[in-house]
This record gives sequence, structure tokens and C-alpha cells, in this order.
Amino acid sequence: MAKLCIKLTAVLILLTSTIFANAENAGSRGSYTRGGWAGARYTAAGMTGEVLADDVFAVYWNPAGLSELKSRNKLTEAQIREKAKKGDIDDITDEDLLNFSDEHYESLFLNIGVSYTALDIERDAGFAGIAFNAFKGVVGAGFYSITSGEIETRDESGTLTGKERYTGSAGFLSYSIPWNIISFGVTFKGYYESIGEYTYYGCGSDVGAQIFLLPFLKMGIMVRDAGGFLKPEKKEYSEDEYDFFMPQIKIGAALISDAGVRVAVSGSRKLEQSNFQYGVGVEFDLNRYIMLSAGLCDGYFSTGMTLKMTGAEISYSLNFDRIDYGYNNTVSAAVLF
Repeated sequence: MAKLCIKLTAVLILLTSTIFANAENAGSRGSYTRGGWAGARYTAAGMTGEVLADDVFAVYWNPAGLSELKSRNKLTEAQIREKAKKGDIDDITDEDLLNFSDEHYESLFLNIGVSYTALDIERDAGFAGIAFNAFKGVVGAGFYSITSGEIETRDESGTLTGKERYTGSAGFLSYSIPWNIISFGVTFKGYYESIGEYTYYGCGSDVGAQIFLLPFLKMGIMVRDAGGFLKPEKKEYSEDEYDFFMPQIKIGAALISDAGVRVAVSGSRKLEQSNFQYGVGVEFDLNRYIMLSAGLCDGYFSTGMTLKMTGAEISYSLNFDRIDYGYNNTVSAAVLF
């Protein structure tokens, strides 16, 4: 099964790369969807969310990760037996016992998350999402937006004529379903982008998978903005009726230990560019209430912390900005009912 998954992943990358090979370095619209400012936990861990994402923020990072919510905070049969042998029955809930006695039982859960990032050079980014189990899988929905109110406009001679507001937004509708050691996910997206009086609309999709090659080795793959395009509100805005995006491919792997340490690496390629991006992240559960994170994304350092409470997580991350070497601050919160 593991070999089959690797072969399927390789074929997907080869086919996608071949289709868009002729457009390399041609430039692409929709870059605002790829900033990664959704969920402080993942921005702190080197932007490696395509493999680490296991909550509502997977709507943005990799829809396949939503399936992790189906088993989150639930004890397995082996864990229940082990705790019963040791006499640690206080941690065994009624829901765990129902899952143990009836493998078809699954109560409704709801995961809600919000995130805000104060980016350097007067930019702001935000994400809000919701996820719940349905149709043997997990359904997710979310909204992401990045704004800037200080975009300078100039005439043909280069003279400053004023400042305009920029907004780039995307709405997400996701579905993920687990199958054996693999989780598959797909997202349908709606786009909105405006700068001053110029407005564009469009749609696209994300597809992804997460695979447990071994109990301690997880792999993630994500194709972002597949088939995405923007259409100008008015014909005079653009010579083309449809302005198509070039997709981005992200691949990652994570080592997961029983000691509460997770080490993730990832690589990504925007198909209109010849260079690769990389990320490295480490998460460490200091105790049951605190998780520390650190990472590198294209050589730029990030760090953060997550506070864990019953059914809730609050996270903070600090990232060095890649545009003007300033600082970006992200806070996020998620609640699981």
C-alpha cells in the first residue's frame, strides 16, 4: 500500500508538471492565496501545514487533514485496554467506551477556528473556518483574506497620484474522507481581488492527500489553485476574458514520536517559476498543556507556542518577513465541540 501511494504521488506530480512546463517563469495571478497566514501553529512550524494540518485550518493548508478530526481526542482500543490494565480509568470517557463497543458509532463534532496576522509593511491577513463530520468524512468551510491600504499609484511619468486599497480573498468549501492509511481531500474555492476601482472574480480548487506510510511517518501532498482563474468585472480591465492561475505543488513528510515530538520537512514549487521553496518545522509537547514550535521557511526563522485546554487551543507565532525583513505576528484559536 505504501509503495502504491508513492507511485500515485509521483505520477500526479509528473503529469501536472508536464502540463504546465511551457509556462515556467511566466508569472501567475492569485499569489495572495499562498501566503500561509492561517493558523499560528503552522506558520510557526516553517509553513509545513500540508503534512501537519489536522484541524479546521486544514481547510486552507491541505483538505485531507480534516479527516484527522475523526479520531482526535479519542482513545483507540489498544489505549483503552492499556489504561484499564494500569487502573487509569479517569481518562476514559463515555464516548471512548461507545467507540470501543460499537465501531459504527460516531457522534457529531464541530471544530471552529479563527486566525489573524499583522504583517509587516501595513498588511493584514485573516482566516475563519468551521469543520464537522458528515457523509462518512469531514466537511469544512472557510474564508481567507489579505488586505493593504497603502498601495501607491503613479502616472506614466512616475509621479505619485495617490494610494489605493488592495483586497484579496478566497472562500473555501472542503471535503475529506479517510481510506485505510490514506486521507483524501478536495476544496472548491471562490476568489475575489480588488485594487482601487479594479475588481476581479473567479474560482478554482485544491486537492490533497495525507498518508501514514508507517505509524510514525506521515506524508502530505497538496496541489493548490488547480484550474483557478480570475475574470475582470469590466472588460476594459484586461485584454483576456479569463486570467488563469498556475498551480502550486507542495509535498511534505513528518516524523511523529510517542514522546510528543514532530519534525516536518516540506518542499513546494510554483509551476510558473523555476525555483523551489522549502520549509522545516519542529513541534514539541512540553506537557499536556503547552506545545512549542520553531521552523525555517526559505531560510527565514519562525517560532511560536500553543496553549492546550480541554477542547480548545490558542496559538501565537512570530515570523521574519521575507519582503522587507520585518516581523509578522499571528494569533489563532480553535475550539472542538
